[in-house]
Amino acid sequence: AEYMGIILANGSTIVVEPSWKVDVDAEGTTTLNFIEDSHHKQEITEEIVSDPIELSIFGNRFMSIAEQMGRTLQRTAVSTNIKERLDFSCAIFSPEGRLVANAPHLPVHLGSMQEAVIWQIKHLGDDWKEGEVILTNHPVAGGSHLPDLTIISPVYDYDGHVAFYVASRGHHADIGGITPGSMPAFSKSLDQEGIAIKSFKIVKNGTFMEEEVTALLTNPGEGIIGSRNIYDNISDFKAQVAANNRGIQLLKELTKEQGKKKVIAYMQFIQENAALSVKNMLNLLSLKNNFDEDHTIHEMDYMDD
Repeated sequence: AEYMGIILANGSTIVVEPSWKVDVDAEGTTTLNFIEDSHHKQEITEEIVSDPIELSIFGNRFMSIAEQMGRTLQRTAVSTNIKERLDFSCAIFSPEGRLVANAPHLPVHLGSMQEAVIWQIKHLGDDWKEGEVILTNHPVAGGSHLPDLTIISPVYDYDGHVAFYVASRGHHADIGGITPGSMPAFSKSLDQEGIAIKSFKIVKNGTFMEEEVTALLTNPGEGIIGSRNIYDNISDFKAQVAANNRGIQLLKELTKEQGKKKVIAYMQFIQENAALSVKNMLNLLSLKNNFDEDHTIHEMDYMDD
């Protein structure tokens, strides 16, 4: 069958996936035979036009992948912060690092994770290979406060090109600094808050760099206090890598099922639809306050020094 089919019989229903052939003999016995041995679906050649129904389906598929990443992280982690307090977030990003879909986790994470992915793409360039996973938490590299550590993995397609990025951010109980918990109220420099990591390859060639990351967390440099809970740090890092791997697996399955061109097209349609939704919301807000639709509002705020 070129397309999915359903056979309705007395007391049973048979779903026939593409690439399977159905034979029914004179006695009514149904036999399924696999007739195609390809690693991914034949790519669509014609132009893909956004369909509202499929847009909703793909949106939920992407969100479901992010949710399953989160469940993997929660089940695999050992720390109370991630396992019980649920202080983590997972999301999917485009090849340019733009947010595509996220699970309903923490807004403060999701709003800045995109910047973390974009920063790593610009910083590493061609030096970011398949099988390499990045660890980061530095504010200049899209981080929030230092205990929120982000792990980012590229998702390569069957042609060897980056099709997506997946990332997971989790709050670690301690990342060093002058006080336990790494959130000192009276710190005067970033070093006093803990270990700040701009870009560190925590996985190389598919191998978790446990000795190297342990050295980074326990001996971060002169004047910087290292992590007080290294074993939980390492365990939660491995859980975050596992969550990313789950996302990679599911995205590759989706691409195999639907074809790369269609998946990439609907990734872009989802982003365009999100931008249009926000634009419409802002227009309605302007009209509600008796402004023009394209009215620009200026505001100023202050921070205490």
